[in-house]
Amino acid sequence: MRTLSQRKRERGASGPKTWLIVVLLVGAVAGAGWWFGVRGVLERRAAEAAKVEAALAAQRERRLALFGERALAEGVVFRSSGLGLRILNPGEGRQPGLSDTIRIIYKGTTKDGTVFDQAKEPAEFTLGRLVPGMATGLQELRPGGSMELFIPPSLGYGNRQIAGIPAGSGLIFEVTLVEIK
Repeated sequence: MRTLSQRKRERGASGPKTWLIVVLLVGAVAGAGWWFGVRGVLERRAAEAAKVEAALAAQRERRLALFGERALAEGVVFRSSGLGLRILNPGEGRQPGLSDTIRIIYKGTTKDGTVFDQAKEPAEFTLGRLVPGMATGLQELRPGGSMELFIPPSLGYGNRQIAGIPAGSGLIFEVTLVEIK
């Protein structure tokens, strides 16, 4: 007659140690699958972050090339269109619309500080007739308000040379909205 332990061995029955080994092996395989899945996600996120960082660096270099260091000053906010604004004083009252006639004091410069246009006394314009960057930016002010505008060529004069401004130049304006008529 065979003993109980002999019969278990013959049937391949396993004891607690064997079950522990099986559980550990299954856990190791599952853990490895999880690890490689997580690692893949982490690698994709790192690659995406590197792309974003490269895009931000390229954007910064483009702004420096168009506007110089002033474009990196605190408070300058750039929109997806490339238009940069720094509101110094928002003013009071209502904001102008494109069909409004406005009176402004302004100074326009290139990145090297060359003044290409200036109005020391209020000049009158229909807002919608100004270059798109100026028209868009001034809609953010109210009478008495002032700002700096950083207008890329696509919202300024483009690739045309105008009044001594080199083609493809970024325009920097210091503007005060005096009045909406």
